[in-house]
Amino acid sequence: MKRILIAVGGVFLALFLAGGFFAYYLRRDFLRMGKMPTMPSDLRVARVVSGPNVFSKSRFYSEPDLGLITDIQSQNRGLIIVGRLGAAFLAEDGSFIKNVHFDKCDSDVVGVEVGAGAFLCRGTWSKGTMLFDSEGKTLWSYGGGMTGVDDAAAGFLHAGGSQQVVIGLNGGGGVHLLSSDGKDIWKQDDGNVWRVGIAAADEKSGSVILHSNARGQLTLRDASGNILARYTPEIYLAHFSLSPWKNDPHPNKLVAAEEVSVYVLGMDGKTLARLPAPGNAGIAEPKGTPVQFTQGGPDYAVLLRHSLWSRSLLYVYDAEDNLIYNEILDRDCAALRPVPAQGGAEDLLLGCDGFVEKYSLNR
Repeated sequence: MKRILIAVGGVFLALFLAGGFFAYYLRRDFLRMGKMPTMPSDLRVARVVSGPNVFSKSRFYSEPDLGLITDIQSQNRGLIIVGRLGAAFLAEDGSFIKNVHFDKCDSDVVGVEVGAGAFLCRGTWSKGTMLFDSEGKTLWSYGGGMTGVDDAAAGFLHAGGSQQVVIGLNGGGGVHLLSSDGKDIWKQDDGNVWRVGIAAADEKSGSVILHSNARGQLTLRDASGNILARYTPEIYLAHFSLSPWKNDPHPNKLVAAEEVSVYVLGMDGKTLARLPAPGNAGIAEPKGTPVQFTQGGPDYAVLLRHSLWSRSLLYVYDAEDNLIYNEILDRDCAALRPVPAQGGAEDLLLGCDGFVEKYSLNR
């Protein structure tokens, strides 16, 4: 009888976790009758869809050993190119300084300041969340396996303290806050916490935790995990990333996508902008950044990633939110970063699988 109860319990747990994992995808009709989604015909051929003469492209950096590039950060006037397998440190002139390698990560790796940690593997069901130091050594890991990690993010929740890590789990795993050494500080209940982030409304406000959930809601929590507010955006909110918007430098706007539109949302869940995204096919992992291609108001670049098909969509909008450039890339790309160019303007870096492309405005 005991074995039967254990087996039945295991089946129900597996069904619960699987149900949580597929709930969002089923909602978007991505899985029908047990079949995997087919790549839309519009995405099969890599091409510049619109604005073919707007930019010049050049190879900025290449290192296949880094794997998929998921973050590009500035440091001491130089850059850190962060991939799933390691990171490369570049000088101000783009010359190579050194690289480090770490355990394979199946999700985004981002630069952080979590105690002695410098790179955070945001986590998946199989690998969980991992923190690496500046030399690539694994300091700790959390979750993975039966503890299905959907996402993780690092940020400052207390003035003068170290960054902490918030983790969103699948199913009924809820939201966890970890100390810099990977220990649980608290856990709060929620279902299918698809994405998490830490942001502040402005420089005078304390940071809060933001996350999506199974209902497609946006939840704000304080440093103790208490719910401050819960909003229902006009779209089902699952994947999102944080970004500045227009002339506001604070990375507290949520970039999300649904069907053929990109949405920029405020921390109250309200839509600040709905940008055209022709060719986007439902679920995509979005990233966005302002970029000063000219001396006028900032343009805005958006990357929509369809990793299942190894396709990425790049959109650039002008200061009036008009689409001026649209490209389909036949590769996986996961990082955007503006960098200084001549005359006070900026170029755009796009990180893909083992290399970084630079987009320069044709002036």
